[in-house]
Amino acid sequence: MDYRRKLYAIRDLPTLPAIAHKVLMLADDDDTGPEKLSAIIMSDQSLSVRVLALANSAYYGHRGKIGTIRHSVVIIGMNMLKQVALSVLVCGTMGRRGRDRAKFWKHSFGTALASASIAKRTRAADPDLCFMGGLLHDVGQLVIDAYFPDDPEMNHSEVGAWMGERWQLPQALIDCMAWHHSTEPEHLAQPIVACVHAANVCSKLALPLTDKGEEIAPEVLQALGLTSADFLGIVEDMRNRKSQIDGFLV
Repeated sequence: MDYRRKLYAIRDLPTLPAIAHKVLMLADDDDTGPEKLSAIIMSDQSLSVRVLALANSAYYGHRGKIGTIRHSVVIIGMNMLKQVALSVLVCGTMGRRGRDRAKFWKHSFGTALASASIAKRTRAADPDLCFMGGLLHDVGQLVIDAYFPDDPEMNHSEVGAWMGERWQLPQALIDCMAWHHSTEPEHLAQPIVACVHAANVCSKLALPLTDKGEEIAPEVLQALGLTSADFLGIVEDMRNRKSQIDGFLV
């Protein structure tokens, strides 16, 4: 409870933007069309610029210039556009304090993409929700770096879970933030937690930001029904998506 008291004392903790809540709600709306999503994206200038930049990136290999958000929906695809929109919104909200955030968001976005990919491959959980779990899994670290950089007692998983509660996120996302390093059976029994755990390791292997070696726990592979070869294949796929991730951070 001590870290909660410290966090409660901060008056300007970041909040999740209202537009991000709208996009998050669209993830569960099967009737969402390109027009509705485009309208929401166009209501935010910085988001529109980032989406257009990504649609025009070399990763998508489109010869002509993409000049509208609606055209971006066609090029990028509805699901990816939801994910990118949420990434930009959350990144903009949480990246205003502390040290340079480029490395942090490269890892977070890589984990998000890997988590969605693992969910699709294993059919273990909803890919859109897994993407958000991967994107937000280390948010607690941002809060600690910004407000408590010299406090060794602060635990980023606990702080992240508390932020998830504060933002009134779905419990599945809060569990990802709390247990993405755990190998306890009761945590890995939640498919979304297992996906994000594996994706966290995958991102560190595919997009190494330090010299620290990473290994996937056999319990995580077992929970997902993946072999070591399966997992290494996902890592290689993530390496091939490096330009997409770099484009997001432009």
